[in-house]
Amino acid sequence: MEVPMETKLRKLGAGLLAGLAVTAVPLGLTGPAFAEPLRIAYTATALVYGPLWATQEAGLFKKYNLEVDKLLYIAGGTPSTQALIAGEVDLSFTAAGAVVAANLAGSDVVLIGATIDILPFEVWAAPTIKDPSQLKGTKMARYILKKWGLKPVGDVVVFQTGGMPEVFSALRGGSIQSGVIDTGPFTLLAQKEGLVRLADVSTMGLAYVFGPVAARQAFLRSRPDLASRFMRAYVEGIHRFKTDRRLALAVIEKYTKVKVTPATEQVYEIYAHRYIKRVPEATSEGIQTILEEIAATRPLPPGVMPQRFVDSRFAREVIESGFADALYRGR
Repeated sequence: MEVPMETKLRKLGAGLLAGLAVTAVPLGLTGPAFAEPLRIAYTATALVYGPLWATQEAGLFKKYNLEVDKLLYIAGGTPSTQALIAGEVDLSFTAAGAVVAANLAGSDVVLIGATIDILPFEVWAAPTIKDPSQLKGTKMARYILKKWGLKPVGDVVVFQTGGMPEVFSALRGGSIQSGVIDTGPFTLLAQKEGLVRLADVSTMGLAYVFGPVAARQAFLRSRPDLASRFMRAYVEGIHRFKTDRRLALAVIEKYTKVKVTPATEQVYEIYAHRYIKRVPEATSEGIQTILEEIAATRPLPPGVMPQRFVDSRFAREVIESGFADALYRGR
């Protein structure tokens, strides 16, 4: 018996829909069909944020249906964490210490990832200082004194001057005698200005949570799908930064406003192949370092553990699903 034309069309339509449903997964079409707004802040014009810049410039947020009109620059960990707590941004690439301190003070902010597991910093000083022992009685922009047997407050005045441009300006202008600058354009400028590099902090064996991204737990509870899509976009952005040299150097020049030179390219190679991880998972060891720093100045709550300050499910998801490995197999 002949099948009616209406039945044939109905079956054909169902088959086409089934085919579309199957092909949608490999194409990465997850989440809503429209782009959802996401407000992201970062704290410094530093190469640790290169993967974030690459994610934006390569259109990867849009690929995962996220609308990030502009990455917001908020200098300093404390101001950017305050903006996160106030709801002015959804995610903040901020200072891990500021997030831990805010959490201890009662905020619901946590870390959902960290780009680097060490401190890619260098300690620079005025030309008159050739040895760490000469720092006694001076002002220092940040810390890293214990290795040298120097005490904050007692031997050295420690204070926060802002982001890397502010630290470099204060150091060059003479208002501080030494400062900690992350390896990158400003360390190249420091060398050009005749300043003295006292140490490479990354070789000191200190585990740390650097280049972290934080969110409020209220946001993660209400929008886990959005946080998951962000993490996938960012992990793909890390991959692009590590493997697409041309894109990486272009975003470095755009966001740091420092022209790319052979020296800059050398710094990029250090970040891409030595510092930056494939998956930005925050480690307990790095958070423990921060807790020890805080404990040196005030008592911690009894029984406080690093796990309190991290929500690793989104980073674990890209690892356990094979998403991150698949990126590097494809190159």
